[in-house]
Amino acid sequence: MANELLIDVGLTETRVALVEDGRLVHLDLERPDRDSALGAIMLGRVRRIEKGLQSAYVDIGLSRDGFLGRDDLLDAGDRPIEQVISEGEAVLVQVIRDPVGEKGVKLTCRISLPGRFLSLTPFDSSIRVTRRISQDAERMRLAAVMQSLLSLADQTPLEVTARLQRMAGDRRSGRRGPLPPEGERRSGQDRRKNMGCVINANAEGASKEDLAADLQRLQARWIAIEERRQKATAPAELWREMGPVGRALRDHVGARLDRIRVNAAQGFAEARAWLFEHAPDYVSRLERFNDPAGLFDLFEIEDDIAAALSRRVPLQSGGAIVFGETEALTAIDVDSGRASARGNAFEELALRINLEAAAEIARQLRLRGIGGIIVIDFLHMENTAYRAQVVNALRQALARDPAPTKVLGMSALGLVEMTRKRVGEPLATRLFDTCPTCDGDGRLPSLPAVLAELLRRAWREAANAPGGKIEIACAPDVAALLDGELRSRLERQIGAVVHVRPETGRRREAFQVARL
Repeated sequence: MANELLIDVGLTETRVALVEDGRLVHLDLERPDRDSALGAIMLGRVRRIEKGLQSAYVDIGLSRDGFLGRDDLLDAGDRPIEQVISEGEAVLVQVIRDPVGEKGVKLTCRISLPGRFLSLTPFDSSIRVTRRISQDAERMRLAAVMQSLLSLADQTPLEVTARLQRMAGDRRSGRRGPLPPEGERRSGQDRRKNMGCVINANAEGASKEDLAADLQRLQARWIAIEERRQKATAPAELWREMGPVGRALRDHVGARLDRIRVNAAQGFAEARAWLFEHAPDYVSRLERFNDPAGLFDLFEIEDDIAAALSRRVPLQSGGAIVFGETEALTAIDVDSGRASARGNAFEELALRINLEAAAEIARQLRLRGIGGIIVIDFLHMENTAYRAQVVNALRQALARDPAPTKVLGMSALGLVEMTRKRVGEPLATRLFDTCPTCDGDGRLPSLPAVLAELLRRAWREAANAPGGKIEIACAPDVAALLDGELRSRLERQIGAVVHVRPETGRRREAFQVARL
């Protein structure tokens, strides 16, 4: 089946779906009210250093300071963070993770500028190839091409032109620009000599000319960022990612993409302009979808989104996978469901369910945007070869995930521990608000439990000052239980008149007992 990129541009939300072999494998959405700074390059100022955490909090102009760990500094070595940077110092940083809960964005000084085929790393001279390109010959070819291109990085026309323009401007004004500090001069020279890159999956099969064009665009972008940095005062934003349409095309236009469909005139025009500039061979694959609301119905994507927001996902084999999320980790349970067998037949059944679950877990992690520590409880199998087969199936299913993952082996209890890099906000966080009734806990105190606690509270209140009247303000469903015989029994027991006042909007457990 065809692989398609669907771009649904609405009035208040833009959604991007990547469909491979007829199935949704990647979903992204952007809303103006949830503006993401992910990928943005900022000139920040260190507000304070936490020696115990070996980290710094950096003011980058957002509502909360960003978190910068020692491992994300350049050339820190084994030195403690207080010997590398100081409070009040300006630092060039990039946002690598959106805020999570009460935590601000996560920052790094290891800048990476993303392009169509590669990401330019100005402070890292290494050339790396994504593991998603599996053929050794192609990996070696790409690395060799980029090695030759980067060896000429100091002589690219774009850099020469920019340097000559700055020199001409200085001559016309009759001045020489002030020399930067020695450390700044050295780092500027090193940046030109030590640029590297990370080659992404879209580069598979790309020509040297295409790679060179992508590299030159990124080099020009970096020059512009450096020039803005020289003029900026921290905190300041120097560069931000492009919009959702351009970002989707940059990340997904590749050899495996057969068709691009966009449902809005503005989005179609933006996609067409981007393709003409960056991937003219793909202009013929771009289509305008005329139904503004029906684009995602083509592959039942709305149903897939609903499943990605559900705690339980059924499997075709009759089993299911169940997601449970905590602050520390995500737990995934593989349930045999209605499928059953005994003896050796159960081993075969468990293998079949576990293999299907491994593929669906990899897909769901990507759709849901789940990151951090993940523990998977597969169905128990005694057969060692079967256990290894399931772990390998999980690794293979995760191989196409653009987020870095690491899978450990299976324990004696059938548990597999893995990690997936946190990138943006999870899908549920972007689509759901925290429940004001349970504060996101997902549980409410039962009516019998609330009623029993209320009666004990009324008894204590009456015991402190016998006689008179007691007023109970409570939720309507609790007040309904206190009508009639139960209230009469309570009044006889505590020796006081009880007045019940139901209040709409009051939480069930947030009752009040007071003496009138």
